[in-house]
Amino acid sequence: MITCGIVGVTGYAGLELLKLIEQHPTIRLEKVISDSSAGMTLSELYPWLQASPKILEPFQADSLDGIDVLFLATPSGVSADYIRQLASFPGVVIDLSGDLRLPSGLYETWYGKPPVTESIQREAVYGLTEWNRELLTGAKWISNPGCYATAVSLALLPFVQHDWIDPAHIVVSACSGITGAGKGLSEKTHHAKSNENVQLYKIHSHQHIPEIEQTLYHMGGAEATVSMSTHLLPINRGIMATITVLPNDDVSEDEWVKRLQAAYMDEPFIRVQRGEPEIKSTVGSNYCDLWVYKEERTHRLTIVSVIDNMQKGAAGQALQNANVRFGFDETLGLLNQPQYI
Repeated sequence: MITCGIVGVTGYAGLELLKLIEQHPTIRLEKVISDSSAGMTLSELYPWLQASPKILEPFQADSLDGIDVLFLATPSGVSADYIRQLASFPGVVIDLSGDLRLPSGLYETWYGKPPVTESIQREAVYGLTEWNRELLTGAKWISNPGCYATAVSLALLPFVQHDWIDPAHIVVSACSGITGAGKGLSEKTHHAKSNENVQLYKIHSHQHIPEIEQTLYHMGGAEATVSMSTHLLPINRGIMATITVLPNDDVSEDEWVKRLQAAYMDEPFIRVQRGEPEIKSTVGSNYCDLWVYKEERTHRLTIVSVIDNMQKGAAGQALQNANVRFGFDETLGLLNQPQYI
């Protein structure tokens, strides 16, 4: 049994992580931390959490004795401040924000915020679990991937690694539910703006673009150029990424499906599907569903990736990384079927 704490437990990703850990057989939740709601109980803040009577505490780096793993379910820029204070923390830190994902220069350019200490960022292991298990087993700092980056990278990595496509011509159109924007209210996420609407945002400037390109280079071995447009959907959760690529091999659609199935045949959370993609196939689960189609007229491929941004795109993948880091069965606490209805 190991003990954990969650910083930012009152946010969307923090609440999802709380729910998952409470059903985990070998990780015990010891500390729930929220600077903005310290002194309250979780059930006072959220009456539907009657089974979670723990008192919320303010963050104090010197009060973490006995904590084996600390999850930072906090926004980018906020995590960085906590990370600086955790330099001498003896346990493992899993950061769900973007603060450990990119080198200092890239981070400042794409996030517009001061970066974390460069030595800590260099030590951090990128937690795309299926592609980085060996390094995760000894990591102190784990950088949980972004939601869009998870969906797109899992779809593209086999194609890039095996030189099946031209990495210089990758076009992504991706859409996400409202929870991807976080708990804070903005004009875009206000009900009157988001309901019965689809909004394009951060066109060609989303901070997950350099993360995807970096991942395809480090794990796929290719210098890739990604053009990505992102859309906000009037749904609570879920991501669908539709990716258009130019194949290097002229093989049938069935052969592309078989190749993708072979690439992920031993992965418990990657499912290669047939038929028509839909976000509901993964909502409420840690699965990533993938499809691949060949367009005979243009000879292009369309790869589709669907995840739940709150699970495989955040809390679920964080717990999956914790399982790997501490030598547990990777699927512990994560085998919920999708909430299709």
